[in-house]
Amino acid sequence: MVFCRNVMIYFDTPTQRDVLQRIHACMRPGGLLFAGHSENFSAHGDLFVLKGKTVYERLPDRTAKGAL
Repeated sequence: MVFCRNVMIYFDTPTQRDVLQRIHACMRPGGLLFAGHSENFSAHGDLFVLKGKTVYERLPDRTAKGAL
């Protein structure tokens, strides 16, 4: 599980993508990423899927395009 709350809001979309790919590469499939209430990673649905208001589940590598 990774807690990255209220950090990504300070990055532009390409930087968010880079950070999320790096987080994705360090996690196991099914791992959880906890974000802040004002953060939304729906544009990165190939890496993580929303499981709750601020909880995202890491998807398997086969669906992650461009993962590190």
